Amino acid sequence: EVVGCADPQGCSRACGSPVGCSNVAYPRLVLSLLPHGLRGLMLAVVLAALMSSLASIFASSAALFTLDVYRKLRPRA
Repeated sequence: EVVGCADPQGCSRACGSPVGCSNVAYPRLVLSLLPHGLRGLMLAVVLAALMSSLASIFASSAALFTLDVYRKLRPRA
């Protein structure tokens, strides 16, 4: 039930980390407030955001590889 804490001993008891429970706050909020169907929808939303971020990272990496590495290996390409 506890997701916010100020003292390290209380945080360690509540969530196992002396620095805070911020890594479990959102999942606990979703699990405690939303019904089962909306929990699945929220999981899909989080995964879609993750996939979108990864797609942009992969596209940037491919562009950097093409411009920096491949062009030096095959200058006439």
